[in-house]
Amino acid sequence: MLLFPCLALGIRLGSQSLLSPGLFGALFCLAAALWLAAAYRGWAAQAWLFPCVLCLGVLLLGQLAVLPEQLWEEPQEGSFRGRVYAVQPLSFDQRILVCLQSPAARVAVHLSLDVPVQVGDELFFRGTIAQPSPAPNPGVFCYRDYLRRQGVFGVSYPEEVEVVRRAKPGLWARARELLRRNLTAHVRDPGLVLALVLGEREQLGTERKETWRLLGIGHLLAISGMHVGYVAFGFTLLVQRLPWRLWVKYLVVQTGLLLYILLSGSGASAWRALVVSALGGYAGLRGLRRDGLHLWAAAGWILLLNRPSWAFDLGFILSFAASGGILLWSPTLNIRWRSRVLTYLAQGLLFSLIAQLSLAPFLLASFGEMALLGPLATLLFLPCVAVLLGGGLLTAVGLGPLGIGRLLNLVMQVVGALERLLLPFAWQWRLGSVSLREVVVWWALFVYAGWRLRLPRLTAPRRTAGRLLSIFVVLVFVSSLPPAVRRPLEVTALNVGQGDSYYLRTPSGRSVLIDGGGDLVPWQPGRRDAGRERVVPYLRHRQVQRLDYVILSHAHDDHLAGLLAVLEEFPVGMVLDSGLEQASPTYERFLELIAEKGIPYRTVRAGDRVLLGDGVTLTVLYPQELRPHLPSPQNNNSLLLRVDYGGVGLLFTGDLEAPVLYDLAHDPRIDLRAQWLKVPHHGSRGSLVEEFYAAVDPLWAVISVGPNPFGHPHQEVLDVLNRRQVIWRTTSKGPQTFEVWWGIWGRFRRTPS
Repeated sequence: MLLFPCLALGIRLGSQSLLSPGLFGALFCLAAALWLAAAYRGWAAQAWLFPCVLCLGVLLLGQLAVLPEQLWEEPQEGSFRGRVYAVQPLSFDQRILVCLQSPAARVAVHLSLDVPVQVGDELFFRGTIAQPSPAPNPGVFCYRDYLRRQGVFGVSYPEEVEVVRRAKPGLWARARELLRRNLTAHVRDPGLVLALVLGEREQLGTERKETWRLLGIGHLLAISGMHVGYVAFGFTLLVQRLPWRLWVKYLVVQTGLLLYILLSGSGASAWRALVVSALGGYAGLRGLRRDGLHLWAAAGWILLLNRPSWAFDLGFILSFAASGGILLWSPTLNIRWRSRVLTYLAQGLLFSLIAQLSLAPFLLASFGEMALLGPLATLLFLPCVAVLLGGGLLTAVGLGPLGIGRLLNLVMQVVGALERLLLPFAWQWRLGSVSLREVVVWWALFVYAGWRLRLPRLTAPRRTAGRLLSIFVVLVFVSSLPPAVRRPLEVTALNVGQGDSYYLRTPSGRSVLIDGGGDLVPWQPGRRDAGRERVVPYLRHRQVQRLDYVILSHAHDDHLAGLLAVLEEFPVGMVLDSGLEQASPTYERFLELIAEKGIPYRTVRAGDRVLLGDGVTLTVLYPQELRPHLPSPQNNNSLLLRVDYGGVGLLFTGDLEAPVLYDLAHDPRIDLRAQWLKVPHHGSRGSLVEEFYAAVDPLWAVISVGPNPFGHPHQEVLDVLNRRQVIWRTTSKGPQTFEVWWGIWGRFRRTPS
């Protein structure tokens, strides 16, 4: 059973390995050959060779899962031909998923909405196929991951396209259209029923989607294991009284479930339910022992071996996490009261709560929040969903004239009343004072407790209770330690293109933003706002409710423009800058927003300090006074800031250029020493002063840079960093997070996406 989570984790790890699939395959074959030889000759080495073979095999599977992605490491231009297997209308165009004939791969082709395309059509197009774009920062939609979960690794915006229409729609398309037509003919507001029966959410209003998300019941909209369970129950009722043999009934039920899943275009959760149903039913026919967790793990193995890319699918992860948690705890929650209604309500609420706790780290990591009302709302809405699903299926197959449509309309009114009743109490729990790491630790205790409590015959109950209580006390003690002990100071250099934006979070959770980026391509027409597209989503991903300080190093647009969206979207405690004005609409709007929102505003000079708590201090080192007569006055009046935490210093240099950097390096009144350095002016040649780097003497450095025509970062700057053995990173391909633990130890870490 434990091997299934290890398989999923191994696939994810293998997909990120630096080794090539060929090398992994060679190592796997070598280890397998050694293991077979050891097993044949009875050598003791076979005991440890087998785990090696298993680990290498899983990692190889992860490599093979993303192998098609390597087809488009370098964009390929040419003419391509393939069969359309999915059409997904979007706001401004449509995404056509195509199985190419050569090379044999799946790609997403974006076409205009006025191009008529249907599933089954043949598509000829000429253009470039490349890898989809990754998310520039956590919290920003990642198109690459979205397509990867569907087994698609290439994307194209073709220059020429030709659609060869299929003679007539396929069988599945005609069947879905018939079911859809029957539903829309007999249901007044068919959006919810279409979503539950056929998985189509196009007619489901945005307001209802948001309401169900806030209530924590959005999972009920997806064709999942619950839906398949209801359908299986209905099929079983139909065939159980027929005079057929058991194996015939079994085949009929499983065939019916398979047809429903194919018609509804269901995802991993529904396929999990089908595999578990098939395995469980077969075990029942043969009189074999059926253990829910073993069936759960077997279903996971079958699905991942068939489609390893599902290891990256959030729906797959959530489905197996929720069902696994319920199966793990179900023996412990076997409540029996005299009242069947109370028993049902108690068990339903407990199982919903267990499912919610099982999903906690995944929901918080993916969405940053978890609906507290989810278990209760699920219990209340579940009967309505069961009626809508069952009645919707009967209506879809042509039984609507029997009056089922009127029943569905009545249930829809009940659903609306429940939404209005519960929505005012739809509280969300967000990561704030508790970090995701701490949530994962408590979740691990939850899983371990479920495992121990379900094995009373193997472990004495007193011993289990004592061990769990001991672990609980230790975790409570650790969780009550001061934040400075449990969490680091974080400094994240965001990817905002050719611009600067740095987010600081203290151990106690105080937030500081230094600069906000600007236009992603300021030298090209059709500008895009990095603040709204990259900074704000990242801050929301980090559950920032309020920024204690927003600091503007200087008023050039590549540092300032993104702050406008930040000031519009977040409460801000205080804005700091040098006070050197810039004659630009962006700076004027910046001052207007400060005045409109009543944000305290202060100009700072060398020697000013800001105490951020936990021993973290921000000190202004430059300018002592404004020097507007300097060349590039905005750049050369940038704020020079140092953040000190214990014995670790971090130096933020804005866009200071060589003349000022030279003066600073030779000014005995200024202590520039810092372990971490924000490289001045995006690593430009005009800001290279070796004496400055010698005065700072950094161990780590970050260069804020994006696609640009200026040659940033300059090779001479990189040579200086390499010569001084500085560990440096750039933001060109993603954000860079630096952590300082306890004020004595720092490290770069990979920012999770």
